[in-house]
Amino acid sequence: MTHSHSLRSFFTLASLCVGLSATPSHAQLGLQAGFVEAFQADYLNRDIELFVDFLALEEWQVPTIESLLQDYSGDFRIGVDGLRDEMKGMKDQIISAGDQGAMGVIMAPINKWTQEKARLKQRFIDNLKSILSEEQQARWPQLERAMRREKELPRGLLSGESVDLRLVSRECEVPPDVMFVAKDTLEAYEVGLDAALLARADQMAESQDKIKEALIAQDFARGLEELELIVATRVALRDLQDRSIETLAAAYGDRWGPIFRARALSTAYPVVFRPSPMIPYFAAARELPGLSPEQITQLNELEAGFVTSYEDWRFRLAASYRIVEPLKQTEETRRRMNQGSPNAEKGPRDPHHALNAERETKDAETRAAIAAIVGTELSEQLPGAAKIASAARRPMVAPKDGSSEPGLNAGSESVVGRSTGEPRSLGRPNSNGRDRPAQTPTAPKTAD
Repeated sequence: MTHSHSLRSFFTLASLCVGLSATPSHAQLGLQAGFVEAFQADYLNRDIELFVDFLALEEWQVPTIESLLQDYSGDFRIGVDGLRDEMKGMKDQIISAGDQGAMGVIMAPINKWTQEKARLKQRFIDNLKSILSEEQQARWPQLERAMRREKELPRGLLSGESVDLRLVSRECEVPPDVMFVAKDTLEAYEVGLDAALLARADQMAESQDKIKEALIAQDFARGLEELELIVATRVALRDLQDRSIETLAAAYGDRWGPIFRARALSTAYPVVFRPSPMIPYFAAARELPGLSPEQITQLNELEAGFVTSYEDWRFRLAASYRIVEPLKQTEETRRRMNQGSPNAEKGPRDPHHALNAERETKDAETRAAIAAIVGTELSEQLPGAAKIASAARRPMVAPKDGSSEPGLNAGSESVVGRSTGEPRSLGRPNSNGRDRPAQTPTAPKTAD
């Protein structure tokens, strides 16, 4: 069950009971209040592989640990089913508590189950350790680090927060000898990553009870303080990932460093570092029949300039994401806290609008420059030429945002606008914590 699905299920249940709506401010606080974790087991069947690998289990130990895990899983399912049944049976009690008291009533069984869940986890750990040798118990810290990477890394909400750079290295097929040379850098990354994951997990655990109390009291100022503490650990983790991309790329050398860096950036920021649609457009232009050597040279020079400007634009957009995304993690709660204040302001609907508009303009200018180089007749053979020409003949329309900038031609957005612009929503890690790029970059021409 994913974080968003579990949280939605909880608030759906609350809504059915008391007619409450899962407002964004509730969702932002609720996501960090431990509701999701209450319905997630600490250990799963697939964790057996980690136990075997990091504890160097002997064959006779594996069936015993599998049995312990089955017992844990059974007890966990019974506990979760009991929690759901108890909450369903509390409908009348929740309704009588009213909107202000309903959250406190709902919290009671969740808090009780959370304590029982922690007891089940500790009992499993104690039972598992009881069959380990001293040498295997000495490996326990390594297992804990591996478990943190497996379970904590996917919990990121910021772009780049959940990227696994060890996995990216394997996906790029960095040769073993190159990996060996970069061994110290990789080890430093793993140590730093574990410390950042632990700091985030500790802060989330420390803030959970305070956020629950804030939800009960409708004290959004207090909830905001805790959210900001959690967001600070998210930013620290993301910044570590960003720095590590550069240090690992340098350690992998001139041959593999650029390949790794391109793949890592497109994995961490898939919306920002996806390929430019203009690169295949240049390729199509060079394939036009009858071009002179001078025209080919002009196209190559135009493409080189475009790639440089596109790279600069991508890094400026990534910088904007780094600023905007942390703010979005608290903006709904902050708005709720300031509700009714004359100074309360709503953030821009699209905080990246200016940068995206800049890119759309640059792409359109580049297409026009290509057309000027190859000539009117040949330019009509380029991809989308008919649609662009049709859009150019349409009358201009007023911009929807009320700005003084001229709007797009009516109906032309699919040609030079949305098709080349970034989605309006911020990029976020997917449910398994690993974003995937649209395609694997192969090396330096970084805009493709």
